[in-house]
Amino acid sequence: MTLVDSITVSEAGGLTFLDIENDLASAKISLFGGHVLSYIPKSDNQERLWLSPHAYLNGERPIRGGIPVCWPWFSDDHGKEKGELPSHGFLRTQTWKIVSTEETGEATHIVLAPSFTRAEGFEYDCEVTLSVTVGASLTVTLATKNTGVVPFEYNCALHTYFQVDHIQKTALTGIAGQYKDKTQNWAVKETPSPYTFHQETDRIHLAAIAETYIEVEGNDFTQVSSQGNDSLVVWNPWQGAASISDMDAFGYKHMVCVESAITGGKTLAPQAEHTLIQRVSPK
Repeated sequence: MTLVDSITVSEAGGLTFLDIENDLASAKISLFGGHVLSYIPKSDNQERLWLSPHAYLNGERPIRGGIPVCWPWFSDDHGKEKGELPSHGFLRTQTWKIVSTEETGEATHIVLAPSFTRAEGFEYDCEVTLSVTVGASLTVTLATKNTGVVPFEYNCALHTYFQVDHIQKTALTGIAGQYKDKTQNWAVKETPSPYTFHQETDRIHLAAIAETYIEVEGNDFTQVSSQGNDSLVVWNPWQGAASISDMDAFGYKHMVCVESAITGGKTLAPQAEHTLIQRVSPK
């Protein structure tokens, strides 16, 4: 396939990467996992995505950081014992193929598809595509179409790791309502205000929250827009990062996950399609 001029291909550690450079932004995508690794808008030349310095970039494990694609289940919600099936599904550990590329004066567009969508734990006929648009904003669209003759249910997420200067100087705005707290045996609680970080945070916010802002030292830094989601997941492992093999013990200080997600189950009838969209915009 002939790629547009704003995309170049590089290889390292046995993996293939797409490097995007246009007038408005630069970005990097790993075909392993269909995984966006970097997004730097030229409006301020500041990286928006966090990538662990200890991430496995050799295909041995899912990549820690950037935007992992979780599908067709979230976390270990696959109906079997924990560890029996891969956490967050099986798309983030396979090599994706390039379906198409396009560029305009405003953005570079890339469409990717996984090698397969049927595996243990999900044996239905469907098509999945990941569309990435790199411009003044970064837009990632995960589309699922039921190509079979029976309905199926699935969950998914764009598990985005955002770069922040320091987690204790970071706040989220735009989130309200109840959430389930994994750190407290899934207790249901009300969203705090102000939304700041002082300990391990692992929350599923139980609403289709459309707009969230990541503030750094009281100033809007990044806008996170979501469409097609039924929930928003916020995660920071805090000192638990020390027990994560592909994460620096102090890496938690410089990241926060804000994930556009479907965690309550989405049912697709035959020939129906659903898209989960996350847009990352500098503020």
